[in-house]
Amino acid sequence: MFLAKVIGTVWSSVKWDELGGIKLLLVRPYSLADLGGKPAEKAPDHDGVVCADVLGAGEGEDVVIAYGHAARVAISEMLPDGAKPNVPIDAAVVAIVDRYAVGESE
Repeated sequence: MFLAKVIGTVWSSVKWDELGGIKLLLVRPYSLADLGGKPAEKAPDHDGVVCADVLGAGEGEDVVIAYGHAARVAISEMLPDGAKPNVPIDAAVVAIVDRYAVGESE
């Protein structure tokens, strides 16, 4: 999982049927330096990641993103009972962040 900021929304009129009704967001992963930490060396620049959102996150919000099977499980509530999460999703919002702290605890 990683922490990211929602930077936009993605719309697609042509897509796999299984993606119908799933909101797609564009997020930018945070580096440790972005969060106020002190990385041992220069942190890499990050590109945007498209992810599924079933929690209703909006632009500018901080979110936690899960990858792979965990992302597919996160959207499984949208599937019929007993259906396996077989949608082509690789990343999904699993939490909307209220706050975070890096370094010494408060």
